[in-house]
Amino acid sequence: MASTFSIDISEQYTRVADLALSKGKIELYSLGYDNTSLNYYSNLTDQSAKTQAILLSKLRKELNISSVNANVVIPDSLTYSQLLLMPNLPEDELVKSIRLQADEFVPLPIDDVYIDLEVISKLKNGKLLIVFIAAQKKIVDHINMTLDLAGIEPATLENELSAVGRFVSEVYAFVKTPSIIINFGFGSSSIYVMNPPFPYFQITRTTRIGFDIILRDLMANANLTSDKAFEALNTIGLNPQGSINIYATIFPVFNELITEIEKTILMTKEKYHVEIKNIYLFNYDSHISLLHETIQSKVSLPTQSLPLSSILVPNPITQTFSHVLSTFIPVIATHLR
Repeated sequence: MASTFSIDISEQYTRVADLALSKGKIELYSLGYDNTSLNYYSNLTDQSAKTQAILLSKLRKELNISSVNANVVIPDSLTYSQLLLMPNLPEDELVKSIRLQADEFVPLPIDDVYIDLEVISKLKNGKLLIVFIAAQKKIVDHINMTLDLAGIEPATLENELSAVGRFVSEVYAFVKTPSIIINFGFGSSSIYVMNPPFPYFQITRTTRIGFDIILRDLMANANLTSDKAFEALNTIGLNPQGSINIYATIFPVFNELITEIEKTILMTKEKYHVEIKNIYLFNYDSHISLLHETIQSKVSLPTQSLPLSSILVPNPITQTFSHVLSTFIPVIATHLR
């Protein structure tokens, strides 16, 4: 099998990784990122594909990655996902049945999307746990054009839910008690519930609150440039005693995320009669100072970044990125299959 590397094309950052899994430990050979080309997902033109292709080629060269085969992950915010419990039907009947239900999950004509179905597990009750994922054809085709221009062959393409779900259920099963994992994304966030021994996420929810909406709210209400607002979130964030008081500005928007977390905790208790014990975050969580501490104080549950370091072989790369490792979880997760 040809060697592969991995690419995460997010709205803000493009991340690239080369790594290996051996004896339960991940060794990072290369890790890096750059800003995704401006308006890459909102301006689906040949020119934006070319600009992004140049960026990918530059990253591969800088990281000394020789492979041309890549596993690619894209944000949840660009896809439509649903966990389904289905009867154990033959594959053709299963596909037909799910396609008939697709309009319940996808607010677009079915002919405008690509659909992927993954059977996660056969449960004890005989039903199949399936992840349904759909993405607009025009976005997927834009990504494929970009990769082709960069001389990269896509081995796989999936969203963050698929990649991280596989990672935390098959590769790094660190969750031992009912927990929430929050994919604090750029354009939106996903909230996943893990309830061992259930073999996968048991609940998935989405919220419009991601890093970008908080950044834009701060820019608009504090009259800051994008760079200044970005720096303020990273250095001051949710500190009410910061050198400038941005807490009062961003907290009303951020509090919507708190509300969604509380709803998820209540939903888990009502539906499965279990209490959430921990909250873990990844993706853009390291870009807002005191994010974890503020969530912990509001919902009274231990909150931290997803503890990736315990599965990594220590080396200069892990040291360099030690404070932002959770940012790279999607690109690491999509590499491992």
